[in-house]
Amino acid sequence: MNIYALAIGIFIAVVVVLRFKSRRLEKTKWAYPIFLATFPVYYWVFAVYASDYTALFHEVMASVAFLAIAYAAYKFKSFTTLLLLALGYVAHAAYDFYHDAWFINSGVPTWWPEFCGSVDVLIGGYVVYLAFSLRRSVAIA
Repeated sequence: MNIYALAIGIFIAVVVVLRFKSRRLEKTKWAYPIFLATFPVYYWVFAVYASDYTALFHEVMASVAFLAIAYAAYKFKSFTTLLLLALGYVAHAAYDFYHDAWFINSGVPTWWPEFCGSVDVLIGGYVVYLAFSLRRSVAIA
């Protein structure tokens, strides 16, 4: 395990959450879904960088689920879709860690699973918090 990549991923996740909060992006319905939708693109770039178009095909096919979750969360902002979005982040973390068990993309850096997985888990946890905050604010209003 690459502890430096893990620590940098944690730092980046905290910076993203704080930046989204300070710019009031978390109040929008598009910020966190778009952020999830960008994650598969990195794997596409890694495959193209390695000139591995078989891996690119597999990465595009695997990304369909994450893009669908991001779209659903964007389209319908509710408690349930925020939980689905959080599940998408955590599922992407699992994808990061088990990626090589499904297929090899030789362009992926060795430190990437720890980095991206830690970002995914922390952002996913924060989205769960947002979902319950939304539910509480709707119940109060």
